Amino acid sequence: MGTKALAVANKHAVRGISRSLLLTFPMLIWAFLMATPGFRQGSTANKIAAVTTALFMTTLFFLMMRRFETYRWRRIFFVSLGVLFPIGFIHNVLEMRGTMGIPIEEMIAGRTPFCFLPIPMLILPAALYKTVAFPGSILPNGGMSGAGIAAMVGLWLALTIVIGKGWCSYACFFGGIEEGMAAIPKKAKLRNIDGRWRYGPWAVLLSMVLLSLAVFDSVYCMWLCPFKAVSEYVAARNTIGMVQNGIFVVLFAALVLVLPVLTKKRTQCAFFCPFGAFQSLFNKVNIFSLKIEQSKCTPCNLCQNACPTMALTKESIAEGNALMSCMKCGACVDACPRDAVSFHIRGTEVGTKPERARLMFLYATWAMAVMFGGSIIAQGLATILHVFV
Repeated sequence: MGTKALAVANKHAVRGISRSLLLTFPMLIWAFLMATPGFRQGSTANKIAAVTTALFMTTLFFLMMRRFETYRWRRIFFVSLGVLFPIGFIHNVLEMRGTMGIPIEEMIAGRTPFCFLPIPMLILPAALYKTVAFPGSILPNGGMSGAGIAAMVGLWLALTIVIGKGWCSYACFFGGIEEGMAAIPKKAKLRNIDGRWRYGPWAVLLSMVLLSLAVFDSVYCMWLCPFKAVSEYVAARNTIGMVQNGIFVVLFAALVLVLPVLTKKRTQCAFFCPFGAFQSLFNKVNIFSLKIEQSKCTPCNLCQNACPTMALTKESIAEGNALMSCMKCGACVDACPRDAVSFHIRGTEVGTKPERARLMFLYATWAMAVMFGGSIIAQGLATILHVFV
């Protein structure tokens, strides 16, 4: 029997509705608790968006419980997050400033929204000078800008300790765009990708950390972030500003739109993103991981082909592990026809109650997704609904 036929023959059984509902109930309560701010706002559009988002997130979690699948339903959420974030964000920026271009005066005054992507580039300047290069201060008396940055860094750190690089699959409000593009083609046109491209994010991370320390500025944000094309960017008041914006557009088109379609991979995440490389370090201390049970593995390489970030190689599969760049999206787990790949809790024996490990992981990550991503989805939906309601 071929591997594709084998995969069909070994589909997971469906969990009973009553059991699935029972497992989903805590997430239902959490989703509506997180939607409370939307209910309190006077706008009808905000209320509808809050209810819709709570039901949307709860339904996806129910389907994860019911079908024993993770990746498919997570991807629906993640792509929705990636699409709706720019809609809500750009609308707010245009209402506030009338343009997506940030005047340099606003940046100097520390009145720009803080993003998690430059966090790795801020550590050395913060440690050496007690100041962040975003700009803003992390000192207790650093004002609103410093408080906002400290809150974002604190939230990121707490969540990262729990889920590691799972952040890139359940919290990153940019990655859903490239994941959506990668889902468009049925087959990849570019398949034989040199594995050395995996070192790309590490090279970018190292160079950006050193440059940011040298010039005391977030060099990645100012020059290389592809997602500046769909968020805020430096106002193009001169030639340098126009060059910067041109780089943003080219990188966005290549890494987020075109290459994912050609490769069916998250190319920006896999080959370029310095924050993703930094998150990989936390996979070494995170309590959740993915393991491959050698006694069940054929190997058929379906898990390797399914991985959107090339975090599996023949060598790592033979060792029973994913690479440290694994973002725990669940694609390999769902693709395996023999249930050889599973979520794992560090310190336990491989293959021991894998569904329990998956449930524990999903409760943690989906609670975060509802809290963090759900609010962004609701904001994007409200922006759209304001046009009609």
